[in-house]
Amino acid sequence: MSAPKPRPTPDESPAVTARVARREQRRNRSREEILEGARRVLLRSGISATTLDSVAREIGVSKAALYYYFPSKDALLFELVYGALDAHAQAVHGATGKARNGGDALRAIVRETVHAFAPRIDDFRLAFLHGQVASPGSVHWDEQQFQRIRPLNDLCFADAAKMLAEERKKRPGRARVEPRLMAFLAYLAAVGMLTMKGMVESVDDPLAYSDEQLIEGFARVFEAAAGP
Repeated sequence: MSAPKPRPTPDESPAVTARVARREQRRNRSREEILEGARRVLLRSGISATTLDSVAREIGVSKAALYYYFPSKDALLFELVYGALDAHAQAVHGATGKARNGGDALRAIVRETVHAFAPRIDDFRLAFLHGQVASPGSVHWDEQQFQRIRPLNDLCFADAAKMLAEERKKRPGRARVEPRLMAFLAYLAAVGMLTMKGMVESVDDPLAYSDEQLIEGFARVFEAAAGP
């Protein structure tokens, strides 16, 4: 006769598990509501006017409630920036991982960077330009936060750099640029395009070329540079 199965402890019961899951969902939803509210305040009023008080008023909660999720304004702003950069890095990584060769991976970096931010140029400004428009000393990130950001670079550049390095062993690229630097330059080209796009569109004077024309132009330049 087999031994009876032990009864689940209270912490293991389905009811408790379901309650824990619902609580976690509520926490995640509340956190996202705070981040979205902070984004609205930041884009509407700028960094100096974005305080925990102003965010609390925006979403209709107490300042104490914000402290449960974010201990400071800097922590809140960091999560906004990190979320945009992380989503972008994941998209680039997925595309470069499917690339046929180094040149195709460089094309993917340009394409995915533009596609990630061109429809949401405000998110691009938030992720890349907030530091330039903030007054000195108004934003502080600590080393732990930088350690979270740095691995995103590998997601963006590692696959392309690896392909280019392997191809370089067989024949040097036409540009003779170090592989990871080449990947970074493709990224900078896309960031520069988005910066210009944001500048001219904000004064209702759009670029003469479409996003796809610019992506294709950059891609061909980098594919040619990586080729023999």
